[in-house]
Amino acid sequence: MTNLLSNLLEDTNNEKDLLVGVCSIDNPLLDSFQDNINKILPSARSLIVVIASHSKGALISDNNQVKQYDTIYTYERVRDISMKLTRELEFEDYNAAAVPAFIPLDVMSERKGMKGEICWRTASVASGLGKIGKNNLLITEPFGPRIRIGGLLTEHPPINTKSENRELLTHPKCNSCTNCQKNCPKEALSDYSTNKKLCGDYIFAYGLRKYSDQMENIINSNPDKRKNLLRDGTTRELWQNFMTGCYYYCWNCQISCPD
Repeated sequence: MTNLLSNLLEDTNNEKDLLVGVCSIDNPLLDSFQDNINKILPSARSLIVVIASHSKGALISDNNQVKQYDTIYTYERVRDISMKLTRELEFEDYNAAAVPAFIPLDVMSERKGMKGEICWRTASVASGLGKIGKNNLLITEPFGPRIRIGGLLTEHPPINTKSENRELLTHPKCNSCTNCQKNCPKEALSDYSTNKKLCGDYIFAYGLRKYSDQMENIINSNPDKRKNLLRDGTTRELWQNFMTGCYYYCWNCQISCPD
C-alpha cells in the first residue's frame, strides 16, 4: 500500500476548503516536540497537517457570535478530517492518532491549556503548506491566515521528504506590510512574534480568568448581589462559551491581512 498516504492526501486536498500536507517526524523543525510525539504515538513516522479555511464573510462580520460560530465549524472541520484520516490509515494497519488542535489541551502542566502538544504552524511550514507572517500566524495559498490547523501522527512512512521545509520560513509579502500590527487592538504584535499575555487577555475576554473572577465575586458577595451575579450577562456569556467550546473575541490579525 505504498500509495495509500499519497491517495488519501490527494482525495482530501480536492476539498475546496482544505489544505493537507505531510512531513517526517524527523524534520528538524519538530525537534522541540519529539517528547510529545513519542508519548502520543511512539511508532510515528509521519505527521499529517490538516488546514481548514474560515468563511471570510463571517470573519468580517460585526457580529461576534457569527465569527464564533464559524470558528467552531472550522475547528470541527479540522477535527473531522483528522479523525477520518486516522481511521482510513488504521483500516490499512497503520496506527494513527489525531492530536487536538484546540480543546481539550493539557491544563494541568506549565502549559496551562495555552500550548498544544505540537505547534501546527511550525508543522505546516515543515509540510510546505505556508509561511509565517508578521502576525505570527501561518499564511497560506489561497486562504491567507484565515484558517484553523490540526492534524495527526501515523506509522505510515513519510512521502515527498525532499520537498519538506527544514527551516522556519517567513512570508515575503509581509516585508512592507504592517496592517496586522496597526489593527491589533492591544498592540500585541511585533515582527513575527506575539505578546501572548496582551493577546490572550483580550482574545479570551470571557475565558478562564473571567470565570475565576466571576466565581470569586459570587462567593464573596451578599445574597442579593450573589443572585444578581448568577443571572447577569457575564455569567450567561460564560455559560454559552462552556456549551459551545468557543471563547474567541478577536480575529483582527486574520481579518486585516491583505493576503
